[in-house]
Amino acid sequence: MGERWPVIDTHFHIGVNGITTFIAEEEIIPWMAEAGTDIQVVFQLNEGFMHRTPDWNPYIGNDYVGKIQRMFPDHTIGLGTVNPYQQAPKTYCWPNKREGQPWDRLPRRNEALEEVERIILDLDLWGLKMHPFLHGYPINFGPLIFPMMDLLVQLQKKVNRQLMLGIHAGGDHIFNSPEAVGDLAGRYPDLLVIMYHAGFLWGGFTVDEQCGARPNVLLDLTTCPQKSGVIGTYKRFGASKFSVGTDGPFVGLHMRTSIVEDLTSDPEEQALILGGNLAQRLGLPKMRSDG
Repeated sequence: MGERWPVIDTHFHIGVNGITTFIAEEEIIPWMAEAGTDIQVVFQLNEGFMHRTPDWNPYIGNDYVGKIQRMFPDHTIGLGTVNPYQQAPKTYCWPNKREGQPWDRLPRRNEALEEVERIILDLDLWGLKMHPFLHGYPINFGPLIFPMMDLLVQLQKKVNRQLMLGIHAGGDHIFNSPEAVGDLAGRYPDLLVIMYHAGFLWGGFTVDEQCGARPNVLLDLTTCPQKSGVIGTYKRFGASKFSVGTDGPFVGLHMRTSIVEDLTSDPEEQALILGGNLAQRLGLPKMRSDG
């Protein structure tokens, strides 16, 4: 018996809404078996922005992600989704005449920070999935994002394990450009940033300097078929800077393998990209293999 790195699919949407009916309780394990995946990273559908699972739809929300992780603890890693706008301001903002003075009235609760804490401590999830483009916020906008990141760093120390920050970063908007992602990653070097889609398409040619050079960033090749955007980072840093997912259930299983094989033909490098790099960052061991 030998050993091998687990195959980790970094990018999978679970749940039921108007465009998909992926019931993870029944479908996630068969999907993984067909894809040859050992560990599946799961999160809410992009179109969902639900903190708690509502009675009218048991297949959405952070509680649903937590449920699936509890059902399959050895095979799933759950990421939560949080609405950054659900925060009370610390001070009055312009043009109010009390600009800069401490905020002293309702609202006082900060539901965004409450949910970040609940995701990690109560649901035992591994971090956050953020979609700046679809949900409408700059990923490096200080008043909204930095308090969440500060708390995530604190919680990481409390649970004593590496937490993930998975960011939709297709370079399809200034909100999630390589420059914005790189800025955030540089401010929070203790967090593991998974740069989903690796800047494909429009941000691809600034990925190397802005994100590839950041030690805490993995360029995630999920649905990133344009090799030219990441080849600079590969030549400079090698295969250790990459991870990959299927973008399931919306993309065919062959896409992940094709993207990795297009970047490198070396089997050891492919094993790192397909899961070894992320496993090492998260402290996950190699698996027994019959060869």
